[in-house]
Amino acid sequence: MSLSTPRHAERGFTIIELLIVIVIISILVALAVPSYREYVMRTNRTVAKAALQELATRQESYAVDHKGYAVNFDRLGIAGSGAATVAYVTSGGTLSRNSADALYSFALNSDTAGTMSTCALQGSPSRLGFRISAAPVVASTDSRCGTLCVGSNGDRGASAGVAAECWRR
Repeated sequence: MSLSTPRHAERGFTIIELLIVIVIISILVALAVPSYREYVMRTNRTVAKAALQELATRQESYAVDHKGYAVNFDRLGIAGSGAATVAYVTSGGTLSRNSADALYSFALNSDTAGTMSTCALQGSPSRLGFRISAAPVVASTDSRCGTLCVGSNGDRGASAGVAAECWRR
Protein backbone atom coordinates (compact mmCIF):
# COMPACT_ATOMS: atom_id res chain seq x y z
CA MET A 1 0.00 0.00 0.00
CA SER A 2 1.51 3.18 -1.02
CA LEU A 3 0.84 6.46 0.62
CA SER A 4 0.56 9.07 -2.04
CA THR A 5 -0.79 12.49 -1.71
CA PRO A 6 -3.56 13.45 -4.06
CA ARG A 7 -2.60 15.96 -6.66
CA HIS A 8 -4.46 19.21 -6.44
CA ALA A 9 -4.93 21.48 -9.40
CA GLU A 10 -2.69 24.50 -9.37
CA ARG A 11 -4.52 27.62 -8.27
CA GLY A 12 -3.97 31.09 -9.65
CA PHE A 13 -4.49 33.22 -12.70
CA THR A 14 -2.92 32.93 -16.08
CA ILE A 15 -1.21 35.87 -17.66
CA ILE A 16 -4.00 36.09 -20.25
CA GLU A 17 -6.64 36.41 -17.52
CA LEU A 18 -4.65 39.18 -15.85
CA LEU A 19 -4.23 41.04 -19.15
CA ILE A 20 -7.98 40.85 -19.80
CA VAL A 21 -8.71 42.31 -16.37
CA ILE A 22 -6.17 45.11 -16.95
CA VAL A 23 -7.73 45.95 -20.33
CA ILE A 24 -11.24 46.07 -18.81
CA ILE A 25 -10.07 48.31 -15.96
CA SER A 26 -8.27 50.59 -18.45
CA ILE A 27 -11.43 50.99 -20.53
CA LEU A 28 -13.49 51.83 -17.43
CA VAL A 29 -10.93 54.41 -16.28
CA ALA A 30 -10.79 55.95 -19.77
CA LEU A 31 -14.56 56.44 -19.63
CA ALA A 32 -14.76 57.59 -16.00
CA VAL A 33 -11.99 60.21 -15.83
CA PRO A 34 -13.44 62.64 -18.44
CA SER A 35 -16.88 62.33 -16.85
CA TYR A 36 -15.41 63.09 -13.45
CA ARG A 37 -13.53 66.12 -14.78
CA GLU A 38 -16.72 67.46 -16.38
CA TYR A 39 -18.57 66.94 -13.10
CA VAL A 40 -15.88 68.86 -11.19
CA MET A 41 -15.99 71.74 -13.73
CA ARG A 42 -19.79 71.96 -13.47
CA THR A 43 -19.59 71.92 -9.67
CA ASN A 44 -16.98 74.70 -9.65
CA ARG A 45 -19.09 76.73 -12.07
CA THR A 46 -22.13 76.29 -9.81
CA VAL A 47 -20.13 77.61 -6.86
CA ALA A 48 -19.07 80.66 -8.91
CA LYS A 49 -22.63 81.33 -10.11
CA ALA A 50 -23.97 81.18 -6.56
CA ALA A 51 -21.25 83.57 -5.40
CA LEU A 52 -22.02 85.96 -8.28
CA GLN A 53 -25.69 85.96 -7.34
CA GLU A 54 -24.81 86.60 -3.70
CA LEU A 55 -22.56 89.51 -4.65
CA ALA A 56 -25.26 90.99 -6.90
CA THR A 57 -27.74 90.73 -4.03
CA ARG A 58 -25.27 92.45 -1.71
CA GLN A 59 -24.81 95.20 -4.30
CA GLU A 60 -28.56 95.79 -4.47
CA SER A 61 -28.82 95.89 -0.66
CA TYR A 62 -25.91 98.32 -0.52
CA ALA A 63 -27.55 100.52 -3.16
CA VAL A 64 -30.77 100.72 -1.14
CA ASP A 65 -28.88 101.84 1.96
CA HIS A 66 -26.32 104.14 0.30
CA LYS A 67 -28.09 105.40 -2.85
CA GLY A 68 -25.41 103.93 -5.08
CA TYR A 69 -23.46 100.75 -5.76
CA ALA A 70 -20.32 99.74 -3.86
CA VAL A 71 -17.01 100.28 -5.62
CA ASN A 72 -15.12 97.53 -3.77
CA PHE A 73 -15.71 94.28 -1.92
CA ASP A 74 -14.79 95.74 1.46
CA ARG A 75 -17.94 97.86 1.32
CA LEU A 76 -19.97 94.72 0.55
CA GLY A 77 -18.74 93.08 3.74
CA ILE A 78 -16.30 90.64 2.15
CA ALA A 79 -13.58 90.14 4.75
CA GLY A 80 -9.93 89.34 4.14
CA SER A 81 -6.47 90.74 4.01
CA GLY A 82 -6.23 91.04 0.22
CA ALA A 83 -7.00 94.03 -1.97
CA ALA A 84 -10.48 95.47 -1.55
CA THR A 85 -11.04 95.36 -5.31
CA VAL A 86 -10.67 91.57 -5.69
CA ALA A 87 -12.59 88.76 -3.99
CA TYR A 88 -12.26 85.00 -4.22
CA VAL A 89 -14.48 81.97 -3.70
CA THR A 90 -13.35 78.55 -2.50
CA SER A 91 -14.83 75.18 -3.40
CA GLY A 92 -16.90 75.40 -0.22
CA GLY A 93 -18.51 78.62 -1.46
CA THR A 94 -16.73 80.87 1.02
CA LEU A 95 -16.26 84.43 -0.24
CA SER A 96 -13.21 86.32 1.01
CA ARG A 97 -10.48 88.64 -0.15
CA ASN A 98 -7.83 85.95 0.50
CA SER A 99 -6.66 83.95 -2.49
CA ALA A 100 -5.88 80.72 -0.60
CA ASP A 101 -7.63 77.69 -2.16
CA ALA A 102 -9.55 79.97 -4.55
CA LEU A 103 -11.48 78.61 -7.53
CA TYR A 104 -12.55 81.94 -9.00
CA SER A 105 -11.49 85.56 -8.58
CA PHE A 106 -14.12 88.29 -8.73
CA ALA A 107 -13.82 91.79 -10.10
CA LEU A 108 -16.34 94.52 -9.39
CA ASN A 109 -16.63 97.41 -11.81
CA SER A 110 -18.98 100.28 -12.39
CA ASP A 111 -20.42 99.90 -15.84
CA THR A 112 -20.09 103.33 -17.40
CA ALA A 113 -19.64 101.93 -20.90
CA GLY A 114 -22.74 99.73 -20.70
CA THR A 115 -20.91 96.63 -21.93
CA MET A 116 -18.78 93.78 -20.71
CA SER A 117 -16.68 92.92 -23.73
CA THR A 118 -14.60 90.37 -21.85
CA CYS A 119 -17.70 88.45 -20.84
CA ALA A 120 -20.19 88.93 -23.70
CA LEU A 121 -22.80 90.36 -21.35
CA GLN A 122 -25.96 91.19 -23.24
CA GLY A 123 -28.13 94.25 -22.70
CA SER A 124 -27.11 97.73 -21.70
CA PRO A 125 -26.90 98.44 -17.98
CA SER A 126 -27.34 102.05 -16.98
CA ARG A 127 -24.34 104.31 -16.39
CA LEU A 128 -24.96 103.91 -12.68
CA GLY A 129 -24.90 100.13 -12.89
CA PHE A 130 -22.34 97.54 -11.93
CA ARG A 131 -20.83 94.40 -13.36
CA ILE A 132 -19.25 91.53 -11.51
CA SER A 133 -17.06 88.99 -13.27
CA ALA A 134 -15.78 85.65 -12.01
CA ALA A 135 -12.59 84.46 -13.70
CA PRO A 136 -11.23 80.97 -13.04
CA VAL A 137 -8.03 81.16 -11.00
CA VAL A 138 -6.67 78.12 -12.87
CA ALA A 139 -7.71 77.81 -16.51
CA SER A 140 -8.66 74.16 -16.06
CA THR A 141 -11.23 75.19 -13.43
CA ASP A 142 -13.71 75.94 -16.22
CA SER A 143 -12.40 75.57 -19.75
CA ARG A 144 -15.90 75.40 -21.23
CA CYS A 145 -17.36 78.74 -20.04
CA GLY A 146 -14.33 80.74 -18.91
CA THR A 147 -15.17 84.00 -17.14
CA LEU A 148 -18.75 84.32 -15.90
CA CYS A 149 -20.37 87.68 -15.29
CA VAL A 150 -23.53 89.37 -14.14
CA GLY A 151 -24.70 92.94 -14.61
CA SER A 152 -26.87 95.24 -12.55
CA ASN A 153 -29.80 94.76 -14.91
CA GLY A 154 -29.72 90.99 -14.36
CA ASP A 155 -27.99 90.07 -17.60
CA ARG A 156 -25.58 87.16 -17.46
CA GLY A 157 -22.69 86.30 -19.69
CA ALA A 158 -19.69 84.07 -20.27
CA SER A 159 -16.42 84.69 -22.08
CA ALA A 160 -16.41 81.26 -23.71
CA GLY A 161 -19.20 78.98 -24.81
CA VAL A 162 -22.86 79.93 -24.93
CA ALA A 163 -23.84 82.04 -21.93
CA ALA A 164 -27.30 80.46 -21.69
CA GLU A 165 -25.71 76.99 -21.54
CA CYS A 166 -23.16 78.07 -18.94
CA TRP A 167 -25.81 79.59 -16.67
CA ARG A 168 -28.36 76.77 -17.12
CA ARG A 169 -26.40 73.99 -15.45
